[in-house]
Amino acid sequence: MFDLGARLTDPVDLSIGQPHFPVPDSVKEAAVRAIREDRNRYTVTQGIPALNEAVLDVIQRRTGQRPESSMVTAGVAGGLTLGFLALLDESDRALIPDPYFVCYRNLGALLGKEPVCYDTYPDFRVTEDRLEAGMREDVRLLLVNSPSNPTGHVLSVEELKICAAFARRHDLVIVTDEIYDAFAYDGPVPSILSYYDQVLFLGGFGKTYGMPGWRLGYAAGPDDVIERMRALQQVSFVCAPAPLQYAALTALEVDLKPYVDAYRQKRDRIYEGLKDVLDVVRPDGAFYLFPRVPGGLDADAFVERCIAKNLLVVPGMAFSHARTHFRVSFALDDAVLEKGVTLLRELAEEAASEAAQA
Repeated sequence: MFDLGARLTDPVDLSIGQPHFPVPDSVKEAAVRAIREDRNRYTVTQGIPALNEAVLDVIQRRTGQRPESSMVTAGVAGGLTLGFLALLDESDRALIPDPYFVCYRNLGALLGKEPVCYDTYPDFRVTEDRLEAGMREDVRLLLVNSPSNPTGHVLSVEELKICAAFARRHDLVIVTDEIYDAFAYDGPVPSILSYYDQVLFLGGFGKTYGMPGWRLGYAAGPDDVIERMRALQQVSFVCAPAPLQYAALTALEVDLKPYVDAYRQKRDRIYEGLKDVLDVVRPDGAFYLFPRVPGGLDADAFVERCIAKNLLVVPGMAFSHARTHFRVSFALDDAVLEKGVTLLRELAEEAASEAAQA
């Protein structure tokens, strides 16, 4: 989708999963200052101590729990890679939600065994029955993602307690990807860390502060898990970008309320604009919708129709075994978002009309 967007002339691009706002000026200046002060050498593998302490403080304020240890990673993707390597042997599997972020499935395959999925369609909620239906003897790790990419669903306290009880029953480690935790529109995002102790917590700065290209994330959890991840980072990523770690300390001081309020309005605008023509679950967080493809079309066919109108969305099979949905990002200027809503309405109405005549 990145390549296609670059080739098309002025596309209405609802495909890209990154914030549309720039890095706050104070954070840019902190990065420039760190570079000028020659903070450009390797840091210790786990990241600078001040940032690790600040991360643990943030997690404790939000969840009421302070993990034993933490480290700075090369984005949340770096944290996922190290976490999977540290927690899974070649014969082990992860249990992941479907729909899922594309990275989850591919990381498992990279280690030798593709993850198994627990199906969350059509409402994207977690239930005990859905988890048990996905369970296999070789599963050692349960992955949860809240708020979710691609659905925008925020796991409720009830769902998190179900996950905790399931993990306890099967003696599983939980990896929780909470990269979108700042983007919550209907109340705070609860964390599985508040309900279970064998948790690897993953978060980051890229989505929150408009700096996905800076590749800054963090991992927190039990000492033994983080120590294995540190050893793996030493022989792979080495460390996260040094000057940007210092800038991240300034990022933690930024007031996010204006950004979240603006994205809440965008969520409401796109959901209200599409709910009468598409089968779509209202997202609670992140900046995505995951509607069902209209008119019984295959997702590939629908995406081709979108491209013909210079509109970019992501087919749902990038995130799922099913071919029934597509992902839309609303992290856009309002004018582009309005164009996208108009085009999606036209396409949905055309597909519905064709289905009625068939």
